[in-house]
Amino acid sequence: MITGVHFEQTPTRLKIVLPIKRHWVYLSLYSALMIIWIGMMVWGLVYSTRILFSEMNRRFVFIIMLLVMLAILYFFGRILRRQWAAYFSNREILFINNEELILRRPVSMWGNTDVYDMQHVTPLYVDELRAMIGFEYGHRQIYLAEGLTGEARNALAGFINEVYFANRSGK
Repeated sequence: MITGVHFEQTPTRLKIVLPIKRHWVYLSLYSALMIIWIGMMVWGLVYSTRILFSEMNRRFVFIIMLLVMLAILYFFGRILRRQWAAYFSNREILFINNEELILRRPVSMWGNTDVYDMQHVTPLYVDELRAMIGFEYGHRQIYLAEGLTGEARNALAGFINEVYFANRSGK
């Protein structure tokens, strides 16, 4: 038993539920940015509708410019929403099988899900500086399990490496 970690084993995969340590400063900053983003999108759509039905000359050119700006704002909002969801979630769910490692940070239906091919995932290691478990996927370093104690991180990384990376050497 590892404190704070919930395991569910099925014949096809292992599900591990991990707690996350909240960063309230980042959460409040991203929440404020999300509110501003929603306000800008609503205002832009309302303003575009008002311009469309006005008697202004060259209104269609102006509407096209506004719609391009709203499209850019929409794609910025998708990035912003992903970051907000990462700081808003209160747990991480790790799904592991022999083919893939899935890291899910759920926030209702808006959560982030990252899928990694186990062929390219390195064995897990404990990063003492960040106080997290990490692994490398290609050139990226992925970190998880920030809410666990040092002892629990070591036990979890050792368990996963023993079961899924027994034929490889870790960091």
